[in-house]
Amino acid sequence: MISQSFNFDAVFGHLANQEDLFKEVYHLVMSALDGYKICIFAYGQTGSGKTYTMEGNYQIKKERGIIPRAVESLFMNIEKNKGEGWNYEIEASFQEIYLDQIRDLLSTEN
Repeated sequence: MISQSFNFDAVFGHLANQEDLFKEVYHLVMSALDGYKICIFAYGQTGSGKTYTMEGNYQIKKERGIIPRAVESLFMNIEKNKGEGWNYEIEASFQEIYLDQIRDLLSTEN
């Protein structure tokens, strides 16, 4: 029998909210401003909340997911750093793989 061990940086219970989740990845997101390429990968069973975690409900501020919070945080920091002479070029993609199909979450097409 082969045994494998897995390590997790964090595990969130059913009472965790969108802000709790974003706090966990905030420093990773901000490292993009230092020139690092970053990736946040949400994995789990269908219906486990991956899309909600990433997108959330943008209409309700406390329910916004990782993507809108990350974009807002990045651009707030870019604006702040402009005064210090920094210039940034941002490129991002938000994709979903479902049933072996890649879906661009920023596309306006179905």
